[in-house]
Amino acid sequence: MLRLTLSNPPKFIKFGVTGVMNTAVDFIIFFILSSLGATYYIAQIMSYSAGVMNSYFFNRTWTFEQKDRINKKEFIRFVTVNLITLLLSTLVLKLSLQQGNLPLLFGKVIATLFGMGINYGMVSAWVFAKGEELK
Repeated sequence: MLRLTLSNPPKFIKFGVTGVMNTAVDFIIFFILSSLGATYYIAQIMSYSAGVMNSYFFNRTWTFEQKDRINKKEFIRFVTVNLITLLLSTLVLKLSLQQGNLPLLFGKVIATLFGMGINYGMVSAWVFAKGEELK
């Protein structure tokens, strides 16, 4: 039976906390770059990449508790998942801004929420899965 404690929160809660940190990194860099004149897609690529680096470190070591050395196959899968997520979230951002005529902040929020859903499913099922069900 799974015990819910502060020292042993479920993986999806850890993933969520890590996601908040990643999102903060992503949003801060995105809006700094945007305010400096970067186009939304350049700002998106750079800010998302910074969030990905944060994500890999914290998800690997804390959320999914991978203590062994970094596995090349795992890292390639992680990068692949995040490239797919980046492409899809950038498309959602573009559609939100150009087709939906939404303000930049709302478009970024929609793209981020969409990307989080896609990313969690692929990361938990394909990147850090070790044959055990997520708890």
